[in-house]
Amino acid sequence: MIKPLKKFLLTAILTASLIGATANHVKAETYRAGEFTITLGVGENGNTYRGCDAKSKCIDLKDGTSWRDNGYRGITWENGDYTYSVSWRENSNEGMYLNIYNKGKRILRRKLVAYAQPTQS
Repeated sequence: MIKPLKKFLLTAILTASLIGATANHVKAETYRAGEFTITLGVGENGNTYRGCDAKSKCIDLKDGTSWRDNGYRGITWENGDYTYSVSWRENSNEGMYLNIYNKGKRILRRKLVAYAQPTQS
């Protein structure tokens, strides 16, 4: 039987490892993806996504699902018939990509580029 303190420490180490693995690829919080600005985060509702177009029309999604498949990792959000996914190849400097699907058909693929937001004076 694992003692409560050891169980807590083991849980804390595993949680930190998972967060660290994701943080290695999500180095910036906000990205440019073509004409879109994408902000990724982790909130009380899990992985969050905010995507805004050039006209500042935005969509906010929560409860993203982390996944891993054949050397790729990512996070996916569902919104009705649409699926938004940010993915990257493990152990690669290839970068991250935004893919948007409608009813399972990919309608958009854009490379994410770290975006430094202007600072206010």
